[in-house]
Amino acid sequence: MILAIDIGGTFIKFGLVDNDFRISNQSKVPTPSSLDNFWITLESIISSFKNGISGIAIACPGEINSKRGFIFKGGLIPYLTAIPLGARLTKTFQLPVRVINDADAAALAEARYGSLQDLDCGAALVLGTGVGLGLVSQKDLLSPLSVTQYLRSPSPQRMSQTSLPFQWELFMHGLVSLVDNKGSAVGFVHEASQLLGLNQDDGPAVFSAIEGNQSEELNLLFKDYCHEIAVLVLNLQSFFRLEKVVIGGGISRQGTLIEGISDAYEELFKDKPGLGFEPITIQAHNYSSLSFP
Repeated sequence: MILAIDIGGTFIKFGLVDNDFRISNQSKVPTPSSLDNFWITLESIISSFKNGISGIAIACPGEINSKRGFIFKGGLIPYLTAIPLGARLTKTFQLPVRVINDADAAALAEARYGSLQDLDCGAALVLGTGVGLGLVSQKDLLSPLSVTQYLRSPSPQRMSQTSLPFQWELFMHGLVSLVDNKGSAVGFVHEASQLLGLNQDDGPAVFSAIEGNQSEELNLLFKDYCHEIAVLVLNLQSFFRLEKVVIGGGISRQGTLIEGISDAYEELFKDKPGLGFEPITIQAHNYSSLSFP
């Protein structure tokens, strides 16, 4: 058995994974707000399983050296900076530890066992506290060196007077969206829950209200969120020769969200013909046996 741990900005999720990728003993705890409490929480989780596992696999946001298990920056978890996570846990528990970026983990799972198999260039967008991106080709992650071969080359059609302004607008919109974290699923659910007057953030209640058409203001908020994600997808496609994009994160289980993003994406294509590339498929993650609640 392998203990799989997903460190997110809101929760630390964990479970046991067997050789057939079946998950058991799934649970989650709130992500601590300080580094000291983070170590206490993480080591407590591992201690509860240490007698029945042969290794530890950790997915974490941010910039990570996966070979060393070293976190340079933990994304939206600011205290995870210059952390030798793999080395410390290996020394403490005498077990092999692998640490990988969470979006890379999602993309790799899709490339080897899900809907990004056998593609030359596919992407996973993971919607959580922030937005993560993983790029894959033929069952493996694309490295910074290999990714250049999948960049789009300028063409007369793509350099037309009609498409250039839109592509520049798209690029700037994408930058602002990333800086302001507009693609945050947690942020959307929080804003929507407040709009509905809920006592706490409640994703299922939010989507139930959307599907029930309970609030025009909520519908507009949802449409705007889907538009932000569609812009991110189109922005990626304008740079990379993508064949398919999968949407990951707990929110991706909501079929209404995937439908909304796909509709927003199609609208962008209709508004701006002549981009020099064709629409691609957007779908929810397909690695259900590897996903957490």
